Amino acid sequence: MAIRKQLYTWELYGDGANGSSLTNYPRAGESHSIFYGDFGAIQQGGQTGLVKENEFVVIEKIRCTPGISPNNFVIEGVAPNRILRSWSPNLFVNIVIDTTNYYQDPQNVWASGVSGTAAPYPREVQDEPYYDLWPPVYVLPDQTVDIRYTFYNDMFLSATTGGSWDIIPVTTLVGAVYVDYTLYDGTDAMMCRQLMKLGIPITVDSVENYRRLLLKQKGLETDTFQHYLNMMENERKRKARERKNQGIARHTEYGGDE
Repeated sequence: MAIRKQLYTWELYGDGANGSSLTNYPRAGESHSIFYGDFGAIQQGGQTGLVKENEFVVIEKIRCTPGISPNNFVIEGVAPNRILRSWSPNLFVNIVIDTTNYYQDPQNVWASGVSGTAAPYPREVQDEPYYDLWPPVYVLPDQTVDIRYTFYNDMFLSATTGGSWDIIPVTTLVGAVYVDYTLYDGTDAMMCRQLMKLGIPITVDSVENYRRLLLKQKGLETDTFQHYLNMMENERKRKARERKNQGIARHTEYGGDE
């Protein structure tokens, strides 16, 4: 039984050449997995993420490298030793659960996802995010989850048609994806499923509070929908008041007295 906050990052760095290789960088418009794709630092075994039967996953943040124009690059030195220090991949990232992608176009067909300009990683002063993954995404037991990225700028074309640099060092970050999620397992995962049935948002606080209620009641004679719904709603209101008093509440929580 445990609740673990997890961070997962995928990164693609330069190959020490000039970028004209078709095997080291993805082509524009192609979708690839951060877990088992052909590029960057992928996990050993190259498998998609399977949520076990005793686990429950809540994806809370997803971000990627910002930048739109391929001409927005930074080089150092002079020919024939011009070094590329930064480049904009025009990167998009999407969540795929089983065979369903989270971000879709209005026709409910495959879309590329959210851009790094909206949800940047790494986060810098000039790249403030204006998009948050809200509400968070629940991944249920026995479901698979994949995070897929798409470059819309092409390193091969930039290198072969522009010819503005000679070397892309192995220290130059070409693209990156960041995922922030919480993993619940054991009895905590069971409580997550129960809270979801009750329509209560799954957070660390709500799961821990639910556990306290079960221990206090010893799990006897009070296991009814309305009983737990009322208690969890009271806890939600208490936490909302606490966040308001601390000045950290979301804007949707202001405007009413509870």
